Amino acid sequence: MKVKEKQSFIEKEAVFNKFIISEYLRYGSVDEVFKANDYSLPISYPGVQRLLDKWGIVKAAGPNTLLSECISFMVRMVEEQIPLETLYRKMPPSFTPSMTTLHRIYRGAKIEVKKKIEERKMRRIGTALIITKEGEENEILIGHDVSTPRLDLGKYFGSISLPMGFSRRGESRKESVLRVLQQEVFTELTIERKLPFDNIYGGQRPFMYIDIADVRVAVYHLALPKNVESTFSSYKLKNLKMLKTEDVLLLGKNLRQGIHEIVWGYRNYCMQESQMEEPIYTISALNQELALLQAEY
Repeated sequence: MKVKEKQSFIEKEAVFNKFIISEYLRYGSVDEVFKANDYSLPISYPGVQRLLDKWGIVKAAGPNTLLSECISFMVRMVEEQIPLETLYRKMPPSFTPSMTTLHRIYRGAKIEVKKKIEERKMRRIGTALIITKEGEENEILIGHDVSTPRLDLGKYFGSISLPMGFSRRGESRKESVLRVLQQEVFTELTIERKLPFDNIYGGQRPFMYIDIADVRVAVYHLALPKNVESTFSSYKLKNLKMLKTEDVLLLGKNLRQGIHEIVWGYRNYCMQESQMEEPIYTISALNQELALLQAEY
């Protein structure tokens, strides 16, 4: 092979590899990458997996166990404070369950929610990041969540969120934090293999835990050093920007479930950091509402 041809091949391979990494960070799974490209990619499934490993990509972590789908319907009722019948009439024609079926599911769901709240066992785990710039701890990174909505977690399309996502049981804190940074904060730097992770994460422990539905979320504070490039990018969070904590709290219902409580917890953490021996623990407003709902049963 001639030198120019070899250089051309290497350049094309590099571009293709970045394309595959970009597609994975966009769609979140190898299956979805192949599906989005009509299953016509010139690479095998194992080839994609090897490329992800070579790039140091922490694989996406989906739910460990799915909570019953009927919880989504119930949560929306709680969120919008509307009767079941009213919500039923708002559903699209493709929504097929009968009113009788929904009432039966609703009763069953309340029993299940009551059981889970009493057990206080979180089925899934997640990671959230409070990201600030060094010396500017009152401004935190937020964005509009444009990933797939999950009503059971109080996550609506376009809601304002911190960088956060599911984690895997048994994985290290480093892996949990790196996954969120790759997918929701520094996607472009990840694709270019320029993410300065070791300069950002120094082994911090969570300063807070919060329960949102059946997910226990560990919250970390990462202060970006001044020498770290703060060009934020993500396929899941759009319009990423730094905003003062007091302004975030004023966003009200535009916030994703749990964000209000996390920001309050962070403000308290900042005031008593030197005195804190244990992480803050709290539950989201969604869990409080569900607790009231099950108490009525």
